[in-house]
Amino acid sequence: MEIKRIYAENYKTYRRLDLNLEGCDEERPIILIGGMNGCGKTTLFDAIYHALYGLDTGKGRKANNKKLTKAQFIELFNAGEMVSSGMKDKMIVLEITFEGRVLNRQVQYKLRRAYKLMDDNVVESVELNMDGNRFVYGSGSTAAQRAQNMNVINKIIGANLPQELSQYFLFDAMQTGKLVQTSELSQLITDNINMVMGLGKYKALQDVADVLLSEKTAERMADEDKRNAYAKLIQDRNQKKEYLQGLDNEYNELINYVNEHRDEYDQLQEGHTADEVTQAQIVKLNDALKTYYNAEKKYVQDMNSLVADLEVNVLYPKIANLIKDEVEVILSEKRAIANARGIQLGKEQIEKLTKDIVAILQEKYGVTANIDTNALARVVIEQQDKGQAVKDRFANLGERDIKELERVAMGNYSNPFVALDRERERLNEEQKDLPRKHEQLEELRHQLGSKDYSFLELYENKMKRIKNLKEEKEQAKTEIDGFDKEIKKYDFDIPQVPDPQYETLKRLPKFFATVYNKLFADKKTNIERRMRELLNINLIIYKDMIGKVELTGDGSKGITFKIYHKNGNEIFLSQLNAGAKQTVMQVLLKVLYELGDYNPPVIIDTVMGVLDKKSREVILEEYFPNLSHQTILLSTDTEITTELDFKKIQAHVAKTFTLHRDPEQQCTVITEDYFGLKTED
Repeated sequence: MEIKRIYAENYKTYRRLDLNLEGCDEERPIILIGGMNGCGKTTLFDAIYHALYGLDTGKGRKANNKKLTKAQFIELFNAGEMVSSGMKDKMIVLEITFEGRVLNRQVQYKLRRAYKLMDDNVVESVELNMDGNRFVYGSGSTAAQRAQNMNVINKIIGANLPQELSQYFLFDAMQTGKLVQTSELSQLITDNINMVMGLGKYKALQDVADVLLSEKTAERMADEDKRNAYAKLIQDRNQKKEYLQGLDNEYNELINYVNEHRDEYDQLQEGHTADEVTQAQIVKLNDALKTYYNAEKKYVQDMNSLVADLEVNVLYPKIANLIKDEVEVILSEKRAIANARGIQLGKEQIEKLTKDIVAILQEKYGVTANIDTNALARVVIEQQDKGQAVKDRFANLGERDIKELERVAMGNYSNPFVALDRERERLNEEQKDLPRKHEQLEELRHQLGSKDYSFLELYENKMKRIKNLKEEKEQAKTEIDGFDKEIKKYDFDIPQVPDPQYETLKRLPKFFATVYNKLFADKKTNIERRMRELLNINLIIYKDMIGKVELTGDGSKGITFKIYHKNGNEIFLSQLNAGAKQTVMQVLLKVLYELGDYNPPVIIDTVMGVLDKKSREVILEEYFPNLSHQTILLSTDTEITTELDFKKIQAHVAKTFTLHRDPEQQCTVITEDYFGLKTED
């Protein structure tokens, strides 16, 4: 399956969305869709999901199959369109065009779902065009037409990507790591192997064969009372199996809920009210804004200082550069003269020394004569020069002059413009993100006071229900085993009259169970081998150190998933950090995808989740380019950066798009680039 186009009208933040997703091939399988937070990435994700399965499959991509209400329709309808021209006679439209293989033939599909509000009721119309063959149902269809065409459409969608498998191919990377935290990881793997890899059909065939065998066995019993008792046991067992399936469904739904809300619960459990969590986010944003404005203020001050001291920062370095060679000549000669003369006092030193000596003579020895110290100093200087006659071309330059020349010409000067220009560029980049930060700040301020601890009670009630469900499931399984034992007691009452049909039915359940177990064992081996290969590449903290991946158990009771170091010790999943857990689960999903019976695109939201820098690099360069024939990534520019990350996957990107939020029109618009970059850049 490959998505060719997605169209949405009046859906959430999209007034009109028309995205052409064609162009992927083996070399360029990635479609990169960027957008800042709140610009519509997750909404695009939802649009694809609901175009496939319908708006009545629930909010947030959770199936509930309940009829859409008026309130839900209004909530989903684009606010900008509603304000500007109202909802009268307007529809929410979701349309997806995709290509899928049927009997080794590529088939083009266009699935259109439209929803309209009529007399306070939401009316749905659905049309599937399959290579020119149309299947339609809606408000004008008869019950028979609706049932028939709905069945055809659902079968076609199920053949390409069943709804129950969609969570494994359309997923939020941020949530994958949380799957490792649940004790139900074994059930997740079992479900994947059964559904994604197509083994579930053999279990279904085994169950059907059991039912047929039971019915045939009852027919062969001569004693009517025994036949009725046997039939009652079969009926009770089947009802208990249906009851157990209902418990499993409720149990899985609750497990998904507690996993998705675990972080929120943990925060509240630690004593943080929802308002405190929000307040912490507000403080963090305010600190970020304050840091920016302080940096901006310092930049202005530094620039003003630079201009005020322009002669020091610009003229001195220029002059120094011009006279540097000449000054070096003067200093060199002065050093040579000093060496030739040996120890020699300077003029200033002699004058000072002469004055000091005369003062001592007058004070200590009572000399009263009037002595001209300047004349005496000149005599001393003349005598010193006669004794060490060396020609000095720069005798007019005093000691202070030499020191000043040396300071100006030989000083270390740096160009402050370079550092300031870099700071200007950094501030300009940060400035682009200011509107989004201010918008987030306003949203958080509005949230203050809107939550309380009621969520804790709801979460804990669900946890209690999970515990009760475990007990109820075990009890139901025990009762089913009891029914099976009672049913086996009737074997001796079955007439031993040859019946080829009956003999065949007796072998079928065991046959399907054998086929299932053999295929299951093969799948486990392939999963273990492939996971070990990929973890050694992608799990950075244990790169090339994974010695074994082990799946133990069978498909009926669940599988235990373990990783072992090359040294033999187990690497406990619970002790991995959040980024490593995310990597493990994404590798598992990739392996199940590779070895499965379905070939849908993979769509990932929040692509980097909580990965560290090195893990991000490996995921970018090794994981995404080899994940699927069509991989749609929804990312912010902090997850896949424009400076470095885009270049790493550029050669594998078929198309780029950026989602932009228009706050005035309350809608999202799209440009064909990734935050200004294109695949050919």
